[in-house]
Order: sequence, then structure tokens, then C-alpha cells
Amino acid sequence: MLRYKRLPIALMLTPLLLTGCQPQDNAEVKQEIASLKQEISQLKKEMSTIGGQVKDIHTIAMRSQKPQYKILPTQPNFNEDGKLPSLGDVTAQLAIIEFSDYQCPYCKRFIDQTFTKLKSNYIDTGKIQYLTRDFPLNFHPKAKGAAIAANCSLQQNAYWPMRDTLFKNMQQLDDELYQQTASNLSLDITKFNACLADEQMLNKVQQDVAYGSSLGIRGTPSFVIGRVENGQLISPKLVVGAQNYQTFALLLDELLAPPQ
Repeated sequence: MLRYKRLPIALMLTPLLLTGCQPQDNAEVKQEIASLKQEISQLKKEMSTIGGQVKDIHTIAMRSQKPQYKILPTQPNFNEDGKLPSLGDVTAQLAIIEFSDYQCPYCKRFIDQTFTKLKSNYIDTGKIQYLTRDFPLNFHPKAKGAAIAANCSLQQNAYWPMRDTLFKNMQQLDDELYQQTASNLSLDITKFNACLADEQMLNKVQQDVAYGSSLGIRGTPSFVIGRVENGQLISPKLVVGAQNYQTFALLLDELLAPPQ
């Protein structure tokens, strides 16, 4: 706080230093100083207002809110016989299926702000199995190609690092990025390129979109969350949007709690 208090003084002295060779009674200098003082006063008022707004936004963002969701029918074979990209224990009580788009800024915000905490507290601890499916939106022309590249990396056990790179480089999604990332991950480039050209990979992405649409998904990111029993996702809940960690934690803890 002390640092900010010193700033106006430094700003006020700046014109004196820059014009130090001019007479002290120079009317123009006095006018500039008066004008600068007025600007600094206005700036301090604006900073105070912005500070209050930032505090309010932070309070709202950190406040745990009851998650909003839609209950879906029970989903059999929710993990496609183990063919979907997944993290966590396959015997976990709960499962989350994420539907995402590699050009969606809200998907990236979820990855950056929420996913790491979910992984540490729920996936890595064996509480949930986390699966992903693709839902490239029509107005994101590069999302489908990125989804295919990610799925082709899955064939060589490099899906998660490829996915991480694609989200981090959302503005540079193109074949050059896919090739460079595949090389960095030491993938078999010939096999990777053959996969990129394979129509079955495009069909897989389209099947994900069709499946998500059948559940009522219209945007990304969207999440299907439920208890796992006998290979089925029982009465899962559809949660839409880049919810904060607290929202997910409330819902997951509720589902993990023993039945009353």
C-alpha cells in the first residue's frame, strides 16, 4: 500500500524534473502542475471505485453457490467400453464426462481455474473417474481438427499432454501445431498423420456431438456427473458452463455422501 501512496508524489515531481531548467515562476509550468494534480485526484477516485468493484467480483466468484443441473436418464456403458480418454480409478464411485471445444474460451477457463483442483482432490484420490468427449461448435472452425489431433494422440497414449498443449495454444490451432506437438511428445509421426486422415476419427468426433446433443447439450463446457453402478451412470446430472471449483465440490461431496 505504501508503494501506491508514493506514486502520485513521483508523478507530481516529474514535470519539475523534466522542465527543471526553466524559471520557477513559469506560468506554463504552474498550469501543467495544476492540471496534473487535478488528473491525479480524478485517478485516485477512479482507482478507489475500481478497487471496490474488483473486491465485489472476487467475493461473488469465490462464493459457493448451489449448483444448477438437469437430471438425465441413466446412461449405460457411459465409458464406451473403456475407449474414451479417462483419468482416475475405473472403480471410482462417481464419474464425470466432460464435453468440450478446443476453441471455447470458457473451456480453457475451466481447465485453467478448476480442473487442476478437481484432479488433485477427486481424481487422483480415487473418488471419481474423469472422461472426455468432444463437442466442437459450428462457429469454431478449428475445433474439430484439434479434437481429431487429440484423439489421434490417444492412440499413442499421449492424449492428456496433447490436450493440455492445444488448450494452452488455442489461438494457434493448425496442422503445424499438431505436428510440432506430436514431435515433442515423441509420437510416431507416420502413424499420427495416417490417423489424422482417417475418416473414422472424424466420425468419432461427430458421434460425440450427436450423443451430447441427445442429452440436451448445446454449449461448452458441459458435464455429465453421476454415481457408477454396474457399469452405468445412475440418474446423472447435467451441469453446464465453466463452474468454479466450489460448485463442483458441493455437488461431488453430495453424491459421495452415504445415503440418509
